Amino acid sequence: VGYVVQAVREARGVGRVAVVGPPGPLRAVLPRDLTVVPDNGSIMENVTRAVQELGASALTLVVASDIPLLTGAVVDEFLTACARTPADFYYAVVPKDAMDRQFPTAQKTYVTLTDGTFCGGSLMLFNPKVIDRVRPFVERVLAARKKPWLLAQLFGWAIVLRFASGRLSIAEMVARATEVVGIDVMPVILPRPELALDVDVGKPENLALIRAALQQQRDS
Repeated sequence: VGYVVQAVREARGVGRVAVVGPPGPLRAVLPRDLTVVPDNGSIMENVTRAVQELGASALTLVVASDIPLLTGAVVDEFLTACARTPADFYYAVVPKDAMDRQFPTAQKTYVTLTDGTFCGGSLMLFNPKVIDRVRPFVERVLAARKKPWLLAQLFGWAIVLRFASGRLSIAEMVARATEVVGIDVMPVILPRPELALDVDVGKPENLALIRAALQQQRDS
């Protein structure tokens, strides 16, 4: 968590910062000027509570706490890319070839589209004014991640089948998501593995890669 907090605080495009988690342990190790929000279990509930605690009205950045290779420069690169196109919701996407160049043995879940093969990054930027509108949809998507019939109810069987066969494009995915949710959705494709290489309990290979990369940074 400390690595991620440091990266976010070093980013020029970030203002106030809130951290969601157990208040006692976090306050013991993190800077005192950070806002700490108790973990409420649900991802969207945590995001909503953090937005309320910060009183956020401008575009709000959400960063997962398990990507310790993240840097302030990469955060700013993501924010700069977002600023090029007006939207309500942006999310980071990393091409597989970028992951393979730097971390060829990393364990990630990839999606193959007509535009290429990608994995999701762990940053998103959104307009807090739309959070109440998108919250039910995001919660349903998270619940349906491994249940294709539920995804079909959300997006339609045609989209799900095209996705499963690798015949869906990024533009088609964005158009359908925008139609379903009712807001402007924008994927931000960046060749930055730091956005996606996470410390997953079920993937010890990734933890070993991250430890080696951090040690290399300390030695350089």
